[in-house]
Amino acid sequence: MKKLAALTLSLFLTSGMAFADTPKDSDASPAKKAPAEKPRKPKSPISRIRPLLLRLKELRQTLQSQQEQLQLLKEELAKRDRQIDEAREAAAAANSRASEASVKASEAVASSAAIRSASATVSSNSVATRRATRSSLSRPMILMTRNLNRRQTDPGLYGSRG
Repeated sequence: MKKLAALTLSLFLTSGMAFADTPKDSDASPAKKAPAEKPRKPKSPISRIRPLLLRLKELRQTLQSQQEQLQLLKEELAKRDRQIDEAREAAAAANSRASEASVKASEAVASSAAIRSASATVSSNSVATRRATRSSLSRPMILMTRNLNRRQTDPGLYGSRG
């Protein structure tokens, strides 16, 4: 009999647990949730503000680092602007020197052409003068040579003293 009572009791306990786990109607569900929620203690004002203060501190640090980066970028930009200005000034100076050199080269070419022209004129005048001199000198020479030849061939013709 003890065995039968123990068996019946165990049967009721196992079936009771199975029935207790399954909700029979939808109203039982909210009833169970309500007692499960524990009443919370109201938060103190400091505990509510603390996460906001931490977030604010992070944002301030982020803002400060961004301002520092911005300042570095401004300085770098100013440095590059100075370098660009220096390069422009150097380019302008080089351009000016190149213009001066070009003018001097043009003047040198012009004077060289004038010298060549003058040299050609002098050379042609020199050649003409030589020819004129030769022709003017060669005419009397020819006559003298002829007269000498005649004297040698006919000494009495010119009244030789001899």
